[in-house]
Amino acid sequence: MKDIYKHQNPTRSVYYNRIICLWVLIFMLRLATWNVRGLSKTYKQYHAAKDCGRYNVDVIALQETKTCEYLESTLPGSHQLFLLDQRHGVHGGLGFIVNKRFRKCIVAHQQISDRVAFMDFKIQEKSNQGQPCTIRIINCYSPTNPNSIRFPQTTDNFYSELRVAVDVPARYEIFILGDFNAKLGKRCLADEQHGLARNLGRFGIGRRNENGERLINFMVANNLFAANTAFYHSSRHISTRTGWIKDRATKKSRPYFSQIDYVLCRTRSRTLLRDARSYAGTILESDHKLVCAKVDFSARYKLYSDNTTVSKKYDTTTLVSSTESQEQYKSRLTQGIETSVALPTTQESFDHLFDCVKTAAAGSVGYKKKGKKTHYTSDDTVVDMTNQRHKLLMQLNNNKLIDRTDLRRKINKLKNNIEKRLRS
Repeated sequence: MKDIYKHQNPTRSVYYNRIICLWVLIFMLRLATWNVRGLSKTYKQYHAAKDCGRYNVDVIALQETKTCEYLESTLPGSHQLFLLDQRHGVHGGLGFIVNKRFRKCIVAHQQISDRVAFMDFKIQEKSNQGQPCTIRIINCYSPTNPNSIRFPQTTDNFYSELRVAVDVPARYEIFILGDFNAKLGKRCLADEQHGLARNLGRFGIGRRNENGERLINFMVANNLFAANTAFYHSSRHISTRTGWIKDRATKKSRPYFSQIDYVLCRTRSRTLLRDARSYAGTILESDHKLVCAKVDFSARYKLYSDNTTVSKKYDTTTLVSSTESQEQYKSRLTQGIETSVALPTTQESFDHLFDCVKTAAAGSVGYKKKGKKTHYTSDDTVVDMTNQRHKLLMQLNNNKLIDRTDLRRKINKLKNNIEKRLRS
């Protein structure tokens, strides 16, 4: 690999002199973000390489490597490790681990600052004939929430640098992997009313904090979606960090779980996502979990497919129930058949007859109107209680609500009443 590219500035960026056109036909891409809490020791790097192989990840974005100098090396299993330098401080640091099967797809990588870096890849289309798909994977490490409140300019600079990284042509696929130190929280009714369902999934946890507000504003401005809030998993596979807090009442330490690491993609690319969750069983120890997302590029055509015509359905219920509609349909069909001329082939005659049937149906009974799906039960009382429970659940997910005890009591009571009503 060393003779393929040339360092223009070893500490800041790497660009290839020539790109070898050996595109790997990759359809299922696995991307991950991981705050490793130190990767300067050789044995830690080897453990990270083992985890890359165990979880079958193609690209891991690393934060808090705590390395100050640029390093590029080949790890066991032929995985490529990129550790980027730091200009300010020693407690941060970014890096990438690229799986051996994906190394040949690297086009370039560049470090914008100590907190933002990106790597560009190219993979071939499924047909192996069109233009290769360019993917930009951005690695970022945001200031913590207390520091964002104390020094807001630092966080403003971070998002300014992130905007530079996402400034790419529309044909690029963008994935932002990072430790945002932000709690987006559970999606609430107010979020849905403000259109944030395009940016947030239903399965986030916690309550939104100051960094979470900044992150959601950035996502809305750049049409991004949080992938690891879109899939239902158990709580241990949704939370991304485990910490300890001292209970003032018992004077004992207890664990707390939060979701502050995210995989972001374009809102249009949600159709490519197949799964996103966190893993806690890594060999390399860290207080953050490995957050992995599966992206299926075999379905990439869905992003750019033409608008398909929806087949229209005739309102046959009118034809069955109304004698007037039946007589009208018969007369129109008879008139269409009698006025037709003889055609040379059987196929043409059949097509003409089929056109007469469709014309008569459209003129007599019309098309079926599209309506909302009906409720699973016809009991009006159950429908009303279900709607009430749904509204209370949306209020429960409101991030600014403090007392939830009364809401939970009402929700559970409605749930029990619905079950009793359905059993009776």
